Amino acid sequence: MTDHSGGSAAELEDFEEPVEPFASPGAFRSWSIEAARALLDLQFHRAATRTLLPLAYMLGLLGAFAVPITCTVLLWRVSMLLGLAFGLVVALPLGLVIAAVVRLLLEFVLNASRLAARVEHISELADDLFQALSDVAEPVNQLSEDVRAVQFWRFRGRSSRK
Repeated sequence: MTDHSGGSAAELEDFEEPVEPFASPGAFRSWSIEAARALLDLQFHRAATRTLLPLAYMLGLLGAFAVPITCTVLLWRVSMLLGLAFGLVVALPLGLVIAAVVRLLLEFVLNASRLAARVEHISELADDLFQALSDVAEPVNQLSEDVRAVQFWRFRGRSSRK
């Protein structure tokens, strides 16, 4: 049986560490390199969810601001009153709703990714357990056959007494 303090358990712990690209310039540089590697991984050999999450959130927030501002500017060109009314009544709630939806979708993706990692880890544990039980079952079966072959406890003379 393999040691689970290293292998996939360590990957699971690494997976739980938060990605903080803005903690320092060095952290941003290493995050940028990891994000570029994840984007260029055309065969999907590495999970990029945790790495690309900050980028996706920043772009989502940018869209949450850009959509209402663009709509307000376009309506402002049509009518100043219409643009002002849209900007005050609709644009702010629309931006907040878009930001909230982006956040909730990304958290859903993150939780689905965490769940997938845990299921994979449990599957590996189950495979190891199956292998360990198979390794034990063979000697037990052999021992059972050997015990059946030795019949010292069976008395053949019992049938003669009636």
